[in-house]
Amino acid sequence: MKKDQNIRQSKTKINVKEFINDPFKGKTGFMPDEVPESISTRIGLNENLVFPKEIMDQLLLEVAKTIDPRVYPEDYSQSLCQLIAEQHDINPNQIVVGNGGDKIIDLVVRLTIKCGNSSVIIRPTYPMYEHATKVQGGTLTSLLLTPSPEFDLNPDYILSNITPGKDRLLFLCSPNNPTGNQFDRSKLETLIQEFPGIVALDETYAIFADYSMVASLDTYPNLIIMKSLSKFYGMAGMRVGYCLSSEIIASRMKELLPAFNVNIASQKLAQLVLHQTKVHQQMIDTIVQERERLYNEMQKISEITPYKSYTNFILFKTLKAPAQTINKKMIEKGVLLRNMSGMPHCDNTLRVTITTKENNDRFLKALKNVLEKEI
Repeated sequence: MKKDQNIRQSKTKINVKEFINDPFKGKTGFMPDEVPESISTRIGLNENLVFPKEIMDQLLLEVAKTIDPRVYPEDYSQSLCQLIAEQHDINPNQIVVGNGGDKIIDLVVRLTIKCGNSSVIIRPTYPMYEHATKVQGGTLTSLLLTPSPEFDLNPDYILSNITPGKDRLLFLCSPNNPTGNQFDRSKLETLIQEFPGIVALDETYAIFADYSMVASLDTYPNLIIMKSLSKFYGMAGMRVGYCLSSEIIASRMKELLPAFNVNIASQKLAQLVLHQTKVHQQMIDTIVQERERLYNEMQKISEITPYKSYTNFILFKTLKAPAQTINKKMIEKGVLLRNMSGMPHCDNTLRVTITTKENNDRFLKALKNVLEKEI
């Protein structure tokens, strides 16, 4: 009996922290902002609320009628890969589907990075690239875009700060989040051609912009293009992302996937949503028109500086008061924005998502009210 007690006592002395990896060195990793219950106008997370809710409801009902949740889904989302391949005019074997765009980022890092290797990120940009690299045990080569208002790439500066062999992965986001600009194609091509490793190009927002690099996949065997069904296709809550690459890269990435990594409902809904081509064109027209209208209206407000965007959001700088103060006042009015002030070149900036005209007008009215009467 005493022996059993001694065993139990010794177990209680174990320091659990000694057995837990801490890639963030005690700091918090990437965490999305919480959405307060008081929010009525949700325009901070770049979700597509322009996608007609009634159509999405109909598609969900069709999903419910056609799937059997008692059975496992297709292991590599083959049917969805086939449909995506047809839309991009490439081989289905060049496509990997994952549980959201962030899972694709995680896969790209796991494919290329191990302890002692680095990912190259050009800030300000999407923080998940850094998060995924640190989780994998890699380090960062952190470089900068040019300052506002250009937020541009400088290929000579970037390439001169690369360490071949150590820097194995270069992340590029075009159009860039959070700045909203699409980089010049020739600058992207220079970096893809001359970087001594894998280049992961995030085109989550390219559907709102002027061009995509998908047609260049066969030209650049080191290129991976990442895309998501969250931002344009209205499926943020269903978590479906994918990437396009050479067949060699795609086959190795599939080896890293957990079994059945995308659930059966998400796979089926994604196929139905991708077939809604008439809705797609209407959404693009609406979002782009509203983006330009909102940008023009924001330019008339002397207390802020909006930046030109090629996405479904606009980044703007606050001039009259700190962004944190304005953001707090907007939340009190039920309007949720995203404070980007913690990023390089983004001091006192907020990001607003382009949604319906009603939501966009509500944002403008609330912002003007805060700037004129409460600051």
